[in-house]
Amino acid sequence: MQINESIDLIEGMPIAYIKPLNSLVISDTHLGYEGQMSTSGTLIPSRNLRFIEDIIEKAVIITGADRLIITGDLKNDFSDLKYYERKEIGELIEFCEKISVKLILIKGNHDNYLDRIKNSYNIDIIGDYLLEKGFYITHGDELPKCKADTYIIGHEHPSIIIYRQVGYGEKMKAFLYGGTKDGNKLLVLPACSIFAPGSNINEEKKEELLSPFLKDFCDVDNLNAICISEGENLNFGKIKDLRDIIV
Repeated sequence: MQINESIDLIEGMPIAYIKPLNSLVISDTHLGYEGQMSTSGTLIPSRNLRFIEDIIEKAVIITGADRLIITGDLKNDFSDLKYYERKEIGELIEFCEKISVKLILIKGNHDNYLDRIKNSYNIDIIGDYLLEKGFYITHGDELPKCKADTYIIGHEHPSIIIYRQVGYGEKMKAFLYGGTKDGNKLLVLPACSIFAPGSNINEEKKEELLSPFLKDFCDVDNLNAICISEGENLNFGKIKDLRDIIV
């Protein structure tokens, strides 16, 4: 789905393609989640990394992108770089090398101690934001440091929930796209991790949202929700029209 002349959203995947940068952008992979859960006694199948690698490869084939930018929360644990996180990060880096994609990591609030891998791999780790050709790409837990034409963030894990009359709610991960208070563009990426279903943007009060971009930098009600649903992207319209909706 093309949302403007510079950005395509890959159908059915939590991935954006930035044409002027020839780059794919994803966010919130939360690698190591299954390992962290196993240490607390909860065993779940290790599926997240395989899912992420699969959609990256498909997106590269579709677009011909030669870079992958991850906008933070590459890893899951706040307090350390766990051995299972290091293992999965290494596997992802090697996978990107195998398919000839340069990996660029922007640190998020979960990415403490990520610099420990710098000496082991030839990758770029950016502490705050990437600014290229008018695109300001950052995690989204802090307001921007400078102006740009388009801001791209993660952090919020946006989803939309639509309720049926019987009370059942159908939840879908969503991109959020629209304008900022300074008259420029904002794209919020859904979480790439299969274990991060996201916060229900059309239910949350503005003051309860995570990202200051959504609290203070735009009118969230006027952002468009583009939901991911079974292999395609569906534009559900503005958030304000999706509040309290029942079908």
